[in-house]
Amino acid sequence: MYPNILKLKFLVLLCSLPLIISNLNAAEHSTETTTENAKESTTKTVTDSDSDSAADLIKTIEADDETEIDVRVFEGDGDQLLLGFACDQGSSLAEQQTAQSLAMDGIEVWMPDMLSAYMLPKLRSSLHEIPTNGLIQIIKEAKKTGKKVYLVASGPDTELVLRLAHEWEKKHKDMPLGGALLMFPRLNKGMPEPGKAPVYEDAVGKTKLPIMILEGERTPNRMGIRHLSKSLKKGGSTVYAKLIPDVRGYFFKRNDKNVPEGLVTSQMPGLIKASLFFLGRAH
Repeated sequence: MYPNILKLKFLVLLCSLPLIISNLNAAEHSTETTTENAKESTTKTVTDSDSDSAADLIKTIEADDETEIDVRVFEGDGDQLLLGFACDQGSSLAEQQTAQSLAMDGIEVWMPDMLSAYMLPKLRSSLHEIPTNGLIQIIKEAKKTGKKVYLVASGPDTELVLRLAHEWEKKHKDMPLGGALLMFPRLNKGMPEPGKAPVYEDAVGKTKLPIMILEGERTPNRMGIRHLSKSLKKGGSTVYAKLIPDVRGYFFKRNDKNVPEGLVTSQMPGLIKASLFFLGRAH
C-alpha cells in the first residue's frame, strides 16, 4: 500500500532537515496583524524557582466566559508561532525539550492548559467538553504578535484542533491560520469495524486549513491514512500525509523506544520545522 520509495523519500527528508531549516530561516515571510479588540492578558515571567515549568513565561488569557487560561510560552524571535495542544499539556520531557529547541530556532511555542482552566480530568472524553471560545481568544492573542499561527496536536487532541480551526474560519475569514500538524491523529468515532468505512468525528472535513498528517509505520492506523486524508480534503484542505519509518504511534512518549524511535524523538524539532515548510507551500 505504501511503496518503499515513500520511506526513502521521508528518510531523505529527515537527512535534509538542516538544509530545509536553513532555507526556512533565510526565507522572507509576510507577517499578519489584526485590529480586532481582544481581552487583555496578563503575563508572568517564569523563574528558576517556578516548579514544573520550562517555559519562558506564563501568559494568562481570559475567555469570554471569564475563564482564565494559563498558556506556557516558549519565546522565539522568528515569524512563526506554534499553538500546541499536548495530551499532557506539554509536561513530558520530550515535549518540553522540543518546544525549547524550536524556540531557540526562532519558532515560538504556546501551550495552553485547557483541562486545568475548565477543571476537567485528563480523559479523552474531556476533550469534547472544552469550549472553543477560550481557544478563539488565545488565537486572537497569538495573532497580536504578528506571527503566522500554526496549530499542532497528537492523538485524540487532533479533534480539538479541527473543531477550533472550523470555528475560527467561520468567524475570521479575513485572518487565516497557517495550517495544522496532526501527529498520529485518532479521529474515529468509537472502535473501527472490519469491512466498514471509518466513521470520523464531526470536525473532520469541516476546515479549509492546510493539514500535515504524521503517522508511525508500525501502527495499524497507517492503513487508514489515505481514507482520512480524503475525508479531510472534503472541506477544501490541502492535505499532506507522511509515514515515519519503523516507529509506533506516540513513540516520543514511550519508555521502551527502539533505536529508530529514539532517533526520531531527538529529531522532533527538525521534523516539525519540515512539516511547517510543507504547510507554508500550500498558501
